[in-house]
Amino acid sequence: MAIPHNWTPPLDDVIEACSTLELQEIAWCVGSPTLMESSPGVKHVGEREAEAARMGFEAWMERAISKGYDPNSIERESGNQRLGRRFERCVSDWFRYHPDWVVKAANHAVQLDNRTTGEIDLLLAQDGALLHLELAVKFYLSTCASADWKTWVGINPVDCLNTKLNKFKTQLDLSTRPEVITHLEQFGWKINRWAAWMKGWFFEHYQRITNPVLPLNASANCNVGWWCHEKDWPEIWTSAGDWVAIAPHHWLRVRHDANDVMTLANATELPINLSKKRGCMVAMVEREDDICKEIMRGIVVSDRWPIG
Repeated sequence: MAIPHNWTPPLDDVIEACSTLELQEIAWCVGSPTLMESSPGVKHVGEREAEAARMGFEAWMERAISKGYDPNSIERESGNQRLGRRFERCVSDWFRYHPDWVVKAANHAVQLDNRTTGEIDLLLAQDGALLHLELAVKFYLSTCASADWKTWVGINPVDCLNTKLNKFKTQLDLSTRPEVITHLEQFGWKINRWAAWMKGWFFEHYQRITNPVLPLNASANCNVGWWCHEKDWPEIWTSAGDWVAIAPHHWLRVRHDANDVMTLANATELPINLSKKRGCMVAMVEREDDICKEIMRGIVVSDRWPIG
């Protein structure tokens, strides 16, 4: 299936045009909605950039493959089980084969006085400008019906949206420090643009999902799912639906090989011990041949969450 070129295609059309699950994964990383429109002191890559990525993705695939790119290398790479690393790899690969960008550095460690002061995710050149881009993929759950960033917490409750947005500012401010500017100049790099690239999902409690309260300044089209405690999962599961559990390193996908997911054939069947793993990503899917296409997505968490 070819992607229509006379309007910005929806993400589903872009994913449909991808020949492999790994290419679909890259398409989601660059073409899905951003989580946030804004936060203090940080410019967020927004919907305009996601639309441009979707519009040009078919041409990007042709260019990348013609230059020898192997998307299957994402799955084979050491460390691909770490979701953050996988996300960074997908985004950096997209930039590396994009005709309008040059990747000057990825995961550049800033060494000052023989100590690592910080790391820059991506340095990207375009039309004479140099962009410092920080990346993150996040999955935050609402602890109450509030737009306050402090009430949006990760599966690991140590993480929260407010902390991450503050960290973005710290990360981007790194390259504005005089001693770091001097460090970068030895490589011929002079940064004049800064931005954050944040993708992922927000999850509202299942009892509020029909009218979710999203974080302040959340993107209008951000991905939204539901969450529940383990004790409530039997109330959600239904035999009328086709439910699967998604392995953590495949949370960037919205279509799955049937061999990569676990079918949840009954309400008591979850593949992990939530007292140890904290959360299990689940989805209701439609199956076509060996591909499972997500209809809705949720997270089942330990009954103790968010305490620990």
